[in-house]
Amino acid sequence: MKIIATILFSVFLISCQNSDSSKTNKFVPEMYEVSEMTNLMRSIYKENEVIKKEIISGEAPKHFPTYFLNIFKSKLTDNKPYTENFVAYSKVYIDHVRSIYDSVSTISLKTRYNNSINSCISCHTTECTGPIPRIKKLLIE
Repeated sequence: MKIIATILFSVFLISCQNSDSSKTNKFVPEMYEVSEMTNLMRSIYKENEVIKKEIISGEAPKHFPTYFLNIFKSKLTDNKPYTENFVAYSKVYIDHVRSIYDSVSTISLKTRYNNSINSCISCHTTECTGPIPRIKKLLIE
């Protein structure tokens, strides 16, 4: 009887040790690290939501968000280099955004705003297509 009890106890100890080692071998996925550019684009998106609401309510946006200029220096995903297309589109985008704050422009505020959003869409057709459906929601109809 003592032999059977010893064997059962030994099996119990071994099974407990195996379950502990299985916990250390669990799959741990690599966490995606968001790039500076991704964070900037998310901030720009949120700011454009605010600008859109202001324009729809009849208000003219007051101050150009200078942090938008970080588009020229934020690190891209995987530290990719900037392409010529990206730089060119970024310059056009910033020009369009600046035009939103031009109080003497003869072009409607809605058109100037939509021009800035359309320049986002144009760039994203060549550089990173994923967010295009979301960006299109920023347009004022």
